Amino acid sequence: MTLRPRRASITGTMLLLAGLCWAAGPSKASAQTLAELTSTPEAAAELFIRSLRTVRWGAAAQFLDPETLEQFRELVRMITEPDATGELLEHLTGTDSAGFAALDAATVFDRALTAMTSGMPGLTHSLIDRNDEVLGHVAEGADSAHVVYRTQMRIGGSVPEVNVMQMRAGADGWRVLWSEELYVLQTALRGASRLR
Repeated sequence: MTLRPRRASITGTMLLLAGLCWAAGPSKASAQTLAELTSTPEAAAELFIRSLRTVRWGAAAQFLDPETLEQFRELVRMITEPDATGELLEHLTGTDSAGFAALDAATVFDRALTAMTSGMPGLTHSLIDRNDEVLGHVAEGADSAHVVYRTQMRIGGSVPEVNVMQMRAGADGWRVLWSEELYVLQTALRGASRLR
């Protein structure tokens, strides 16, 4: 009588451990580096678009070319410089000019877009409420490509748009150099600074 419950608990424990090992196995096997995840222009573009649609600016920054991130950092510096009070810089980046100088471009991108979109629900909605499909890419040499993707607002009567995203390859995979969404975000950032 005492053997049955004991066997049941041993069997149950073994099944539980086997299940845990099985569950852990695939995740270890499927773990990929960022370079592997962005080994093609399409893969990098899709990850960038997914980050935008979920309003994860820090994640989106990972898929941007360093030059593009620096352009955003410079834009934030330019639009906040005329404000002698420092309020706009504080609002967009959470720091003063000395603190801003120490921030890397990816952090500035994340903070500025988080601050801006939190006060612009219409812009946020227009960015996230879309269906996207990456169609392919056109190569321009070994380290440059244009990814073609279709996007459509999820509202009745909307018409699909076909856009082109400029990509550049680096040592750690493909990155977004420019896209229509980045143009919209830069324009909104300039407008938000004027409104404020």
